[in-house]
Amino acid sequence: MNSVRLAVDVESGDYGPRVVLSGIIEARAAIGQQFKVYMCGNRKRIETVMTEIDAGDRLGDVEIVECNDIIDPGERRASVWKKQTGAAIVRCITLQKEGVVNASISAGDTAILMGAALFILGRSEGALRPVLAAFLPTVKKKPVLLLDVGANLNCRAEHLVSFAKLGERYISRFRGMPSPVVTLLNIGKEAVKGTREISEAGVELQGTCTGYRGFIEGNDVLAGDADVVVCDGFSGNVLLKACESFHRLAGSVLGDEAVRNDEYKMKMRILDPDNYGAVPFLGIDGIVLKAHGSSSSRAISTAIAAAVTAVNSRAVREST
Repeated sequence: MNSVRLAVDVESGDYGPRVVLSGIIEARAAIGQQFKVYMCGNRKRIETVMTEIDAGDRLGDVEIVECNDIIDPGERRASVWKKQTGAAIVRCITLQKEGVVNASISAGDTAILMGAALFILGRSEGALRPVLAAFLPTVKKKPVLLLDVGANLNCRAEHLVSFAKLGERYISRFRGMPSPVVTLLNIGKEAVKGTREISEAGVELQGTCTGYRGFIEGNDVLAGDADVVVCDGFSGNVLLKACESFHRLAGSVLGDEAVRNDEYKMKMRILDPDNYGAVPFLGIDGIVLKAHGSSSSRAISTAIAAAVTAVNSRAVREST
C-alpha cells in the first residue's frame, strides 16, 4: 500500500506546535501504516519545538512547509483564503489542490477552513454547502452520523435536504449499508412541530430520500434507531458538545468512587473529543478534517488516524 501523504496545520489549535508535533509522534506509534506529514507553519518555531521535545527520528517522514502569513482576527473569515495564501490553514488545502497530499487536517477556525476547502478544492457533485459530520454512539452499539455539527449555523430547507443526501451516501459507503435510516432533528415527531425550514425539508425528503423516516427528537438520537440525523450547524454543535461533556459529568457525580468513575469513562470514551480527533467535511471535492480547537496530542494522533482511514477507504471523497 502506498504511503499516505497528509498536510497538517501545525499552527492551529489552542496549544500550538508543541502539541501538534507530539500528536504526530504518537500517531507514528499507533498507526500500522506508513504516512508522510507536511507540517505547515513557521519553520523556526517548528524547529525550536522539535529540539525542545527531543523529536529526533520519532517524527518519522516529515517535511516543513514554511507558512508565515498571520490571519488578523478581524478579517472576514470566508475570504481569508484569497488574501492570506501563506497562512498554514490555507496552505494545507492548497497542497491538496496541487496533488502534493491526499488529505488536510487543521484545528483552526471552522469558517476559515471551510472557506478555503470550498473555494480551493470546490464542491463535490450535488452538494449545496460543505457540512461537518460526526459519529455518536448509541444504545444499540452502532454509531449514528450527526450532521451538520458546526459548519452552517443558518440553513434553508434545501440545505438540510442536501445534508441528508450527503449523509446517506457517506454512511452507505462507510458502513456498507444499502439503505440507512435518515431522520431530521426536531422538537417533536408531528408534522406541525418545528421551524418552517425543517417542515419543508421533511416534505422534500419524503419524495427524494429512500431512507428518510421522518423527524427525531433529541432524546432519541442515541437510541440507535436512526443511522443519520440531520440538523443545522448550530443545533448539531450544541448537541455534540453536550454529549462530549458526559464523561466530565461522570467524574463530578461519582466523585471519589474512582473505580466506578474509571469504568464509566472507559465505556463513554467514544464521546471524548480526544478519542475521535477530527470530523470530516462532506460535500468537498477532497478530504479535509477539522480537529477540535482544544485538541490534545492524543486528539491530533487520532485525527491523523482518521485521515489515513479516510484516504484508504475513499469514504469521504467518493460519498457523492
